[in-house]
Amino acid sequence: MVGKLRRLSRLFTGEKHRCLLSPLDHGGWLGPVKGLNRPRQIVEQVISGGANALLISPGFYRAVAPVVPSHTAIVLRVSMTAGLSEKGTQETPVATLETALAMDADAVAVSVFFGRDGDIEIYKWLGGLIDACRAFEMPVVAEMMPPEVRSFDATAIAHAARIGMEIGADVIKTNYCGDREAFGEMVQSVPLPIIIAGGPSTGNVTTVELVQDAIAAGAAGVAIGRRVWQSDDPAVATRQIADILWK
Repeated sequence: MVGKLRRLSRLFTGEKHRCLLSPLDHGGWLGPVKGLNRPRQIVEQVISGGANALLISPGFYRAVAPVVPSHTAIVLRVSMTAGLSEKGTQETPVATLETALAMDADAVAVSVFFGRDGDIEIYKWLGGLIDACRAFEMPVVAEMMPPEVRSFDATAIAHAARIGMEIGADVIKTNYCGDREAFGEMVQSVPLPIIIAGGPSTGNVTTVELVQDAIAAGAAGVAIGRRVWQSDDPAVATRQIADILWK
């Protein structure tokens, strides 16, 4: 287990073993929108702000590799959503374990959007990938998302996360329900590091409040995307999160 331990130690750092994962993997879904239209620039900004890990696709990684420090963990997205396709409602495999090994990634990431067409197929593919990764001690980050109509429902989020645990993922990425007690219960029932993908889109909850709440409830890390890279100053926005995780 030496290889997996070393990779996970780059992903979860500090005495509290926490992760500030910067998700810059939306380009295939949203296109080159504000915040992602200058790949090297946004990478430099989030790293300067304190992100210790990047969630990126193989092509994005090749484009930004010269500005990524060696100590920054790489979570390689090996499934993507094709935003221009009428069938692009579910993730599609786009890379392999061999790709991740060749790029010296610290983990691979796959998303499953339950309730959308193709969820069982991508779920089965994720299970096969987990089996393949085990032999090479490559950690798997499973982004387990509940049906859209229950995106921030605590019971649905816990169920989705538990499915990821049951099939053997090493890390779970999922939504934060906005309820500290309910999320804390999920942390107990899914004994894996849990990285939150965000929080309810309604209300007046700030990014700082969201992160403070989730970390207090037991989250091991955060992966806040558009709130950061579409902000006026992504470096400052990232630093505000880093200060919560490690100070």
